[in-house]
Amino acid sequence: MKWIALLIASIMLLSISAIGQQYSTQTSGGAPAPTAPTSPESLGLQTPSATASMAAPSMQEKSMGVMMTDQQSAYAAPSTMKMTATSPTYTQMIMPPGGYSPNNLYVSYAPQTVVGCNLYANLLLWMKIGTSGDIWFYEWYPNGMLDTNFAGTVYYPGWYKRWFFADVPGWHILQYYCNGWSNYAYIYVYGPSGYWVNPTPNPTPTPYPYPYPSPVIYPYQGSSKVSVHYQYGSTSS
Repeated sequence: MKWIALLIASIMLLSISAIGQQYSTQTSGGAPAPTAPTSPESLGLQTPSATASMAAPSMQEKSMGVMMTDQQSAYAAPSTMKMTATSPTYTQMIMPPGGYSPNNLYVSYAPQTVVGCNLYANLLLWMKIGTSGDIWFYEWYPNGMLDTNFAGTVYYPGWYKRWFFADVPGWHILQYYCNGWSNYAYIYVYGPSGYWVNPTPNPTPTPYPYPYPSPVIYPYQGSSKVSVHYQYGSTSS
């Protein structure tokens, strides 16, 4: 009987692995509903090395959804940054269902689409937009939650840039819509297990805030929303 129980348990584990993370597709504010992305585990993506990033947006850039740029800037990157991108799939173009997307999304520099960084790092996102229109930006968090953000309107096709802020450890999946979908970009955020960061003001369950009696609140870049940051220690430590 034992081997039957082990066989059933193995099948259940394989089924869970095949299903992977469940990603939300619920949007707000009139944003087009996306297709749930494929988990990095199902794609077989290796965890990339953390890309060193000392960059940070200026005060002016913080208030802007997207900024016009050019192809030369998008493809330019310091040699040290290129050396840290060790994942063999870091330039893989992962498309939404249908196999065609008029827009492209890159991380840190083009044509990179998979990257790693440390918690609280700022990374540049490069967008090659194929047509004018409203831009909706999508970010799936490690727990499957979807954050949708209206990034503004562009009146000319071409190259644009935007900032990503690494606020939660784990895999983040990014995509945008502008009269058509972009490819997906995958970012792995490294962070110590002693930190818990929640992008919404109402965490459930609420972690015990230690050593601070109240959370530290940061405004979302380019948004009126806020993220609540807690530092805490487990009861066993």
